[in-house]
This record gives sequence, C-alpha cells and structure tokens, in this order.
Amino acid sequence: MNHMKSSVAFCLYVLVFSLIACNSSNRQQNLSALEVIEHVKPRYAKGFDWKVCTDSSIQITLFDLNSPGDTLQTIRWKQRSIERLACLSTTHVSLLSALNCLDLLKGAGFADRLMDTSALRLFNNGNIINLTIGNDLDDELIYSIEPELFFVYPFGDKSYNQYLSKGIGCVQVSEYLENHPLGRAEWIRLFGCLLNKQNLADSLFERIEMQYIQLRDSIAHIEQKRPIVFAGSMDGDRWAVPSGNSYLSSLIYDAGGSYLFSDSSRSGNLVLPFETFYAAAFKADFWGKIIYEESFESSTQITDGDDRLRQLPSFSQQGVFVCNAMTTDYHGRALLEPVVLLSDLNAIFNRKTPVNGFSYFQPWSHYE
Repeated sequence: MNHMKSSVAFCLYVLVFSLIACNSSNRQQNLSALEVIEHVKPRYAKGFDWKVCTDSSIQITLFDLNSPGDTLQTIRWKQRSIERLACLSTTHVSLLSALNCLDLLKGAGFADRLMDTSALRLFNNGNIINLTIGNDLDDELIYSIEPELFFVYPFGDKSYNQYLSKGIGCVQVSEYLENHPLGRAEWIRLFGCLLNKQNLADSLFERIEMQYIQLRDSIAHIEQKRPIVFAGSMDGDRWAVPSGNSYLSSLIYDAGGSYLFSDSSRSGNLVLPFETFYAAAFKADFWGKIIYEESFESSTQITDGDDRLRQLPSFSQQGVFVCNAMTTDYHGRALLEPVVLLSDLNAIFNRKTPVNGFSYFQPWSHYE
C-alpha cells in the first residue's frame, strides 16, 4: 500500500513538473494572467530573475547567456518541502553547502572530485553517489535516487527531457557564463528561492558583495600604474584567451591590473593566430593560467614545451601566476569567495604575499 501511494505521488509529481517546466505557449499565457506581487531582479547576475505571484507561486525565468535576449527555461514553482536533490556541477555543491542543504543531496556529478569537506565526507560514507562515469551522466543512477530537483547546466545543447518525463525537475544553472564575479556568486539567491532558504541566501550574498566591493574600491583608490596581464594557453597552433568582457578580465581589472585584450567584447574565448598573440603578449607584465596538475614541477607545465614562450617578459621576469584546479576548489568554493580571488591577484600584481597566504591564484616558481 505504501509503495502504491508513493507511486501515485510520484506520478502526480511527474505531471505537475511537466506542466510547469516545459516551454508551452499555454503555460506562458497562464503565467502572464497571474498578478505579480514582486519582480526580483539580480543586481549582477544576468542569467535569471523571478516573479512572486498572487497565488504564492514563483515564476522563475532562466535566460540564455549564450544568446542574449532569449529565454532558456521558465519554471512555475510552489514552495514545498524538498527531500532529495541531485546536481551536475561541483559549483552547485558549494551553493548547497552554503545553504546547509547537503543533507538533501543524494547524487552529484564528478563527486569523486569534490573538495568541500562536508560533501566529500558524505560521498565517502555513501550518502552522496557519483552520477558520472568519465564525463558522461549515468541515467540509471539518476533514476535510482529519484531526485525531486536536479541542478544541471545547459552545456553542449544537451536535452534533459528524459529526466523531466520521470518527474525529475531539472533546473538549468549557467553561473559559469556570468561575466562578473558577483554575478556568479549571486546564483546562490536562485538556489535559496527554490529551497525555501531565501533569507539565508540573501544574507550570504550581501556579505559577499560588501567584502568584494570594499576591497575593490580600496584597490582603485591607490593611484599606481596598472600592470598589463594576459591569460590563456595553446589550442593547436593558435592561442585561446578570455575576451575583454569575461569573468577573468573583470577580476583582473578589479584587482588593479589591465587586461591585455580588454578591447574585445565577443562572448566566449578569443582564438588568435600564434603570431598575433605573441606580438601582443610582449606588452604584458603578467601571464595567468588555470592548470590541473598534481604538483608544480617544471616550466613545461606553463609553456607546453614551446620555448618561444620563455622569451615573453611575463615569463623571463617571473610574472607567471597560476590557479591549480586540482589542488584548490576553484570550481567550487571559489564561486562564493570572489574577494579571496581578488586578494590573491592584487598581491600577485604587487609582488607581495597576502597576510593569510595565497588561496587560489599564486605565483609560479619553476622557471628553469
């Protein structure tokens, strides 16, 4: 009998979430007919907003950051008690951890790479299972934990209809496409909205915002020449670099630097012929790179064996800095610690060491 009740409830949930999570014109008309009490617009994030309606429902709109002006997903949400969650990204785990919701998390993608200590303990104890094999989702594992909400990302035009048909409410989170550090952190407010943790989420974000702005402004008030900084790495015979309106470009500017390619405004990375990049890079004082290494051992981890890169002033004058994503939680906790990233970079640009040491970015030390 209990199993039958559970099955009925699950089927009802399939129906309800299918009705509110698909992009049908009828649903759009029904939502439009509701009177809106409050329209919540993020201060920095561009990927979402929500409207509180007279029937106590919340109309959440997720925007396509790869196609400005387009809607990615619309969800009509009624606050309810959530007992089972799943997520695809380690950044989602950090957001859930900050909101004290890890006890609800039953499965996570790339769980074997978790660095959040509480989440890692739950994973090691079997309370959180790994939903990915290599880079692929294991559908059967996802179905087995029956999550009520599954936080995913809209990467590679992937469809999540197969999960919706099973009653799994998929929420497409694109914080990684936000160009402002506070825009990425502000996604905690959307998680708070869905998990009935709005006050906590708003409070956490306000503290993150205050700390970031205080440090940013204190850096800006010091009159000094901004060092020129570039980032990126080889992509075949070309060089891939973040564009001038990117997340990293914003961090570099707020930390007191001047990004070499700041005049570019396209979305995604710039891919430049090596000769074009190489000529420009001679103007730069610093070179930043995200790496994924067990340890720092050799300059080839920076140059990929191309001796031409050793001639760049940023290398020959020991201005290389790195963030090792294998040993730091750059793809997790750093989302909620933009002020720490800012502190790291400002110290690097001034060739100093932060009071508490480097947390994410740090100077490179192997130039042999």
